[in-house]
Amino acid sequence: MRRMEALTQAMAEDLSSILLANGVIAALLPDVVPLFRQARITSGSVTLSPGERWHELMVIRQGIFRLYYLNSAGKESNKGFFSEGQILAPMTRSAIEEPSLFFVEALTDVEVYRCCYDQLAALLNQHPDGNDFFHRLAEGLLEDKIRREVMFLQLDAKGRYERFVADFPDLHERVPLRHLASYLGMTDVTLSRIRHAKG
Repeated sequence: MRRMEALTQAMAEDLSSILLANGVIAALLPDVVPLFRQARITSGSVTLSPGERWHELMVIRQGIFRLYYLNSAGKESNKGFFSEGQILAPMTRSAIEEPSLFFVEALTDVEVYRCCYDQLAALLNQHPDGNDFFHRLAEGLLEDKIRREVMFLQLDAKGRYERFVADFPDLHERVPLRHLASYLGMTDVTLSRIRHAKG
């Protein structure tokens, strides 16, 4: 379930600080910020499903999203997690132009600032430095993919968990064990044993 409302001054300032940190130049903020609305999304709500087009960009103020695939047997595989201060948006051409292949679900109650991706892109593309924002998001996405690839190719189950804790110290205790185990490529029993051994 989603409830939307206009931004207060405090919310606009909070959103502005996140956008500035992600490459939106200050001169563009007066035009960019009004594109956004605040939304509250309840835990368990699916905001994107396979077959749907991804038209939205969300700046996360509070809470956690998970992205996951569902195979023909009904098994879930977690693709990633997004939390406070991060930006969740379609970044590849296929994600923008083609129907989604995965789900986006609110893993907790979530508060976001949301806008239409196409409207934001059209506005930023009018400015010579406008694309810095999308370049930074793309770089972040690539870095996450490389980090996960290295993790799976070079580390055992214990090492993968330790790397996740080091990289995301605010998430490892907030993401339910079964979802974290899926993301790390192990069973929840294995992850539980690793956590118990670490005390």
